[in-house]
Amino acid sequence: MTRAFAFSNWIKTFTPFRLWWPMVNRSTLKDDAMAGLTGAMVVLPQGVAFATIAGLPPQYGLYAAMVPAIIGAMFGSSWHLVSGPTTAISIAVFAALHNLADPGSPEYIRLVLTLTFLVGLYQLVLGLARMGTLVNFISHTVVIGFTAGAAILIAASQIKNFFGLPIPRGTPFYEVIHQLVTQFFQSNPWVTAVGVITLVSGLMAKRWLPKFPYMIVAMLVGGFAAFVLNALLGGEAATGIKTVGALPAGLPPLSMPDFSWQALRDTARPALIITLLALTEAVSISRAIATRSEQRIDGNQEFVGQGLSNLIGSFFSAYASSGSFNRSGVNYEAGARTPLATVFASVFLVIILLLVAPLAAFLPTAAMAGILFLVAWGLIDFHHIKSIWQTSKPETAILWVTLIGTLINLEEGIFMGVLLSLIMYLYRSSRPVVEPVVPAGEEGAYHFENAKGKPECPQVRFVRIHGSIYFGAVDHVQRALQQIDEDNPLQKTVVIAAPAINFVDVAGAEMLAQEARRRRRLGGGLYFYRLKDSVHRFLRQGEYLKDIGEGGFFPVKSNITGAIYWTLDPEVCRTCKTRIFKECHGDVLPDGHRRLRLMLATDGSEYSRGPQAVALGLAGRLGLTLDVMTMASPQEDEGQAGARLLPVQQACQQAAITCNPAIRRGNDPVREVVTAAREADSNLLIIGRRPPKGLADRMVGVHAAKIISEAPCHVLVVPQEARMWQRRIMVCFDASPGAQAALEITATVAKHSGVPVTVVSVSKENHPTIGLLQAALDEAVQMLKLEGVDVDSRLAFGPTADTLLALADELGADLIVVGMRHGGLHRALPSRVVDPLLGRAGRPVLVAKPSGAKDIADARGHF
Repeated sequence: MTRAFAFSNWIKTFTPFRLWWPMVNRSTLKDDAMAGLTGAMVVLPQGVAFATIAGLPPQYGLYAAMVPAIIGAMFGSSWHLVSGPTTAISIAVFAALHNLADPGSPEYIRLVLTLTFLVGLYQLVLGLARMGTLVNFISHTVVIGFTAGAAILIAASQIKNFFGLPIPRGTPFYEVIHQLVTQFFQSNPWVTAVGVITLVSGLMAKRWLPKFPYMIVAMLVGGFAAFVLNALLGGEAATGIKTVGALPAGLPPLSMPDFSWQALRDTARPALIITLLALTEAVSISRAIATRSEQRIDGNQEFVGQGLSNLIGSFFSAYASSGSFNRSGVNYEAGARTPLATVFASVFLVIILLLVAPLAAFLPTAAMAGILFLVAWGLIDFHHIKSIWQTSKPETAILWVTLIGTLINLEEGIFMGVLLSLIMYLYRSSRPVVEPVVPAGEEGAYHFENAKGKPECPQVRFVRIHGSIYFGAVDHVQRALQQIDEDNPLQKTVVIAAPAINFVDVAGAEMLAQEARRRRRLGGGLYFYRLKDSVHRFLRQGEYLKDIGEGGFFPVKSNITGAIYWTLDPEVCRTCKTRIFKECHGDVLPDGHRRLRLMLATDGSEYSRGPQAVALGLAGRLGLTLDVMTMASPQEDEGQAGARLLPVQQACQQAAITCNPAIRRGNDPVREVVTAAREADSNLLIIGRRPPKGLADRMVGVHAAKIISEAPCHVLVVPQEARMWQRRIMVCFDASPGAQAALEITATVAKHSGVPVTVVSVSKENHPTIGLLQAALDEAVQMLKLEGVDVDSRLAFGPTADTLLALADELGADLIVVGMRHGGLHRALPSRVVDPLLGRAGRPVLVAKPSGAKDIADARGHF
């Protein structure tokens, strides 16, 4: 199976023409033939010029445009790339070998052929080794910048021919511009006229004769104009209109590279440099043309095609070749459809050399300059340059660095662009976006949305990471995760929405494991949602799950918030107003205990004003839902009962408090209030009190006394004019279970209201239990201090109720908390302490119930 697959790949590699051959038909053959004819005419002056630059006889430039071009077209992946001699390769060949032999000498030619053979060998090996992915590091922006820079260089190289100026060959771009400015008025008008006529005729033909190759039209018109001017003005000597000149006719002769050890050693290193330059040029040009032709380029196949073209070309008198910007641009603009256009161009070039080579003497160089001006203009992608400028400043910098670098040094310009684009990529990839998110609010949704402007959980930070976590990005991601602690120390748990994390390396895994350990020490954790399987496998294989935890990963559409909720701090959840999780709206806190339910019982009378104010204050300060109930007789109209609840509902709406109204029908108010508190599972019931009617042995009304006695929860009795406490809380303590419950609820209330506490014990003077009572009092104070409460204590002597009332006045306490013993209100204390406190205190009194009811020990201080 493996051998068959490998053999199939080799077949595809060496027969790439099978992909485009079915496209060939009469129409494509016609278009390719016309494009080939145009390309053959364009390569005539270029081949001669490039060979001269390389230090070779002129015909070698044409030889490099024949066999190598055919091989490169047939075995490459681009349908429009034309291989052959280029400016950069010609300069590089001359620079590498001119010190080893005299340019143009037989020894020099043999070294050039050896160099060409090694270049082809290197390119073929890279292609067969599937190293074509190297071209993926050449960004689209680099290609556009390089193309524009090379186009400007092409135009600059033709300025001397277009204006007839004596600018030496190989003059740098900036010097060409300087020479043009300083010598402009010495331009040859006849030469310039031929160039302008060629240029204008090409533009007109392109617009008015779109089906006919405008370059051939321009070349014919330019050549005719030169012929007329020479005829009218006395020939080339009078006009200065130079022509390409007669070329030697004949096919490329067979040749043999020099395979001696000395020749191979002298050319091995230069061949490697030229290989990289040639491949970069070829693939860049292929991709540049592909952006316009919408063709997919295979870098590996292009390496193979270029390698074979140079390898075989070295035996047909060709020197090192690569993709040509000039001829590839002309080929595409002339309407080439398949690589057969390049084959036609080579065949036509041979025919021209064999039959009409002497006629090249009539082809003016100024006309060729005009044609190349048109080609250069067409290579500049103004649309994408404008788009890059408008969308990305970093990409704009890459484009201009590549363009300007190409103008300074052609081969180094693209390397500068590639290097800068890689630096930009590494910078961007080293700073992956760490975006705060929150769970989507839609019912049944399992995704996250941007947290901007949306409430966040005070204990959990959700973040989405866009990018890989590798050694270059570790510091940025770690700082972003640690910044969460500085922004909100309560957010000890972090959930990473991870579908965009494509890769994690060892450094990234170590950082994540360290972060998981650190957050666990803080009391939180690190969790991942939708982490890719490949990344999860890597973490498992590296045994990083020991630190992160097997349960720290949640697949798609799993209820991660439902799982994390039970790990949160219930003390924070009690007072949390955000409640973004579904579980936050349930009745159970993360520790399994019930969330506080606060109930206000109202009859709509003046005695309900104080209870209503306190209930709203508590619910608003602690972020609680307020249940409010009233009783309606069986005969009473529903609207009348609703009217009693309406003021509370309106006040809740203004204060942004959730309100749950309830109307109970019955004739016994005590039973209905107690039943409502039980059904709502209330922890604290707030009621008012009316003074007793007639002769009574207690100061609290009958209904209030029964409610306090029978209610399944703590009861807060609020006088008519009372308000939320702000000065001091006084808690009555006698070391009984009821007093312990009073201490616990006092700790919770004091913590969240910020009000100081005084723990008060009353005893008889010289009582034998004073020492024990003082020790219990000190222990109670210590317990409240551990809870973070500002607390002190007082031990007083005298009648219990009177002494407590006097102390309340002395301390300025605006809330009294007292524990209730088993046995009901009448036997709460031997001297009926609770009754006088409720009747005479003139301030709210909270009666705390010990275990057996909904006491604070069970509810864990649910405020």
